[in-house]
Amino acid sequence: MLYTLKLAKNLIDKAGRSKKYRLLAVILAAKFLLSILAIITISYLAINAQNADAAYGVNSATKQVRTADNPAVYYLDHARGLKKAYVSAKAFLAYGNKWSDIKVISGEELNKWPEVRLVKSASGQAVYYISNGQKALIESEQEFINSGFKWPDIVTISEADLVEYKTADLKVAGAMVDYSGNPLSVALDSSSPKADYLVTNTQDNLVAVFSLKVDSKPAQIKQLVLDLKGVFNSDLIKEIYLTNESDIEYPVFASPNNRQATFNFTGEPIIISPGEVRKIKVYVNFNDSSANIINHTFQVAINQAVNITGAKALGVFPLAGENFKFISGAGVLESVIANEQSLSIGNNQAVIGSTEKNIGKFNLAETSGRADVFIKELKFANNGNVGSTNLNNFKLKNKAGQIVATAPSMTSDRELIFKLNDYKIKKANSETFTVLADVVDGENNTINFYLDKAKVLSSQGNFNLYVNITNLDEIITIKREAVGVVAKELKANNKVFTQQTGAIIGNFEIRNNNQKISLNRLSFSLEKNSATPGLTETVYLVDYNSGEVYGYFNGDKFNSGMVNISLNGLNLTAKQNLVVALITKIPESAPNGGYYKIILNSLNYRNDSGALFSDTVNSAGVKLIVNKSNLYLYSNNELGDQAFIKGEHNIKIASFIIEGAAGGDTKITGLTFSRGSDSSGAISFDNGFSNLKFYIGSSQIKVIKNPYLGDLTVEGFIYVLKAGARAEIKVYTDTEIDLGASEVQLAISNVAAVNNSSLIPAVVNNLNVNSHKATFGLVSAEVSKITDGFITKGEDDNVIAGFK
Repeated sequence: MLYTLKLAKNLIDKAGRSKKYRLLAVILAAKFLLSILAIITISYLAINAQNADAAYGVNSATKQVRTADNPAVYYLDHARGLKKAYVSAKAFLAYGNKWSDIKVISGEELNKWPEVRLVKSASGQAVYYISNGQKALIESEQEFINSGFKWPDIVTISEADLVEYKTADLKVAGAMVDYSGNPLSVALDSSSPKADYLVTNTQDNLVAVFSLKVDSKPAQIKQLVLDLKGVFNSDLIKEIYLTNESDIEYPVFASPNNRQATFNFTGEPIIISPGEVRKIKVYVNFNDSSANIINHTFQVAINQAVNITGAKALGVFPLAGENFKFISGAGVLESVIANEQSLSIGNNQAVIGSTEKNIGKFNLAETSGRADVFIKELKFANNGNVGSTNLNNFKLKNKAGQIVATAPSMTSDRELIFKLNDYKIKKANSETFTVLADVVDGENNTINFYLDKAKVLSSQGNFNLYVNITNLDEIITIKREAVGVVAKELKANNKVFTQQTGAIIGNFEIRNNNQKISLNRLSFSLEKNSATPGLTETVYLVDYNSGEVYGYFNGDKFNSGMVNISLNGLNLTAKQNLVVALITKIPESAPNGGYYKIILNSLNYRNDSGALFSDTVNSAGVKLIVNKSNLYLYSNNELGDQAFIKGEHNIKIASFIIEGAAGGDTKITGLTFSRGSDSSGAISFDNGFSNLKFYIGSSQIKVIKNPYLGDLTVEGFIYVLKAGARAEIKVYTDTEIDLGASEVQLAISNVAAVNNSSLIPAVVNNLNVNSHKATFGLVSAEVSKITDGFITKGEDDNVIAGFK
């Protein structure tokens, strides 16, 4: 605003040379004071807007709600303060809603909102009364009025929503209302601008505000004709548009024709309820003009009552706004141009689920070098067919990467509006803005945003500058990135065998893209060579990293082709990967060298908005080559039978030899020891045995401190026996002096082992082989002397000592 006074001073210095400069100096000083008043007014409106957002205690961003104890979902119309229940899931999804949008609020909060009772579809004029999932047609406007309804309470809903309501058996008779007898008070509003100067090559110039009011009946304004008065060239008028009291534009425009501007509201009439005051604000955009405009003037008026169609207008006609004088901004005001810039090569696609996708790039520059300018608003329109629900969370960034404005979504007209709060561009400088958005949905839809309008304020006064805009025609197509699948090696992971045992016959990593999805189904098929038998055991689908079982089926289902496994909506967040494995037991008849290969054919899922997709994958897994390990068990004949004295500790009571055949290493994970076939003694703590220690080679694999009667199970270890190698399996124990067994013998009744590469169970030969016996005797005899003895010369057989 300091520039306003500075420019006014410069113009006063030039006053002697041109009336134009004297006039502009006066208006600039006046505009300075009006700017101060505007700031005060905006602050007041902002405070009141905050109070409005807090109505009923629910944040204005919350629109889809339900209570914790009731599944019914409601839409909250914050503009009218009404709620409407969805009568079906189809009605809810018809608006592009997502189930994740639903917020849970208390019943007390929900009860504060009155129910929507009056609805119409966007494609028709018929109005219905709705209640408890039923609808009744209101057949006439007279019936509507007689029922005490208000026109602003009519809510427009989708046709797909409306058809979900059952038709009630209710008929309403009546005829259409003739609005010509409905008095409408029309006046020039007190907020209408006072006499001032209009500058050429500016836009958004407010020239008049009219107020309209009805007392007894609602009114629908279907047409308004404005008379344009004054001395001016018609080609100076670029555009005239109207807004309501909240500066929301009516979707109608007009160009002067015989000094009149006609606005038709037949598609969407201006509805005025009894006792309500509505305002119509008139704005004008001006072209630049090289013609002489000295002493030219401009005024907007409603000359007569018939200029308003839809009600019987009452007022002191003609109703005219103030008479404005023209001055030229040429050579005095700033100059602003805007150019759309080409996106980078390869940026012609937007992947569903991506965030902060670059969908437009625009440069705004002040080219006159006279003064700084301030950007108030940028409005983008879309030449593509992308829907208003396909993109959201819009951001506007400057060239430094800072977010300077945001917009949660497009308007219902698919326009994108950024409020920039007077973003400054210095004189003779430029700024580049990037438009970013989150891509929610809309496969194969197109994005082609162009800058439709820029509201730029001069720093030399409260003038909205005209912006020369040049747009490109670059199309971005929305694509859905298929869920990726990668086959992984058939490497063992102990977690996958938490609940099931067998061989991993397929292992796949599912790599999710940028969107949240719910996996519904995976389809698999089996490939094998002809000599290899089909699968006959249960096949389990498990989470490779946790061992969680997702589903199972009998292996012989592969004989019929593809097998589908339901995942019941398994949720994957964006960028999340899931590794799944198929596990089963390989038939014993499968020959070495045969193979099995699993193919993941397709996956079926829903995206975050509920749309169902099926991706064909045909990812071939790694071949499982049948490779069985052969193990042989023997008694350790080098040790033979052994004898021990009761009470000895750490004695070896059994020894076996285990041998692996050539061809593949074997992983041993469990041994079971039973009584030998010739054993009479039980190896138990009660019988005097303790601290049993089990070894394979030099590796201690288990200690059982207090053994009990029955088989001895040794597990929880991994021992890899190399192909062609041998190892000793040995058992040690401590005994008590009062040991209750005179001999013991152990046998190996089971070996848990698999081929270390294929994980196919090993073939174990000579199970139940016996170890050599171990016998236990009493302690050594005690010797005592009974005589010293004597010798007689010449005699044989002399006793020399006696012992007991």
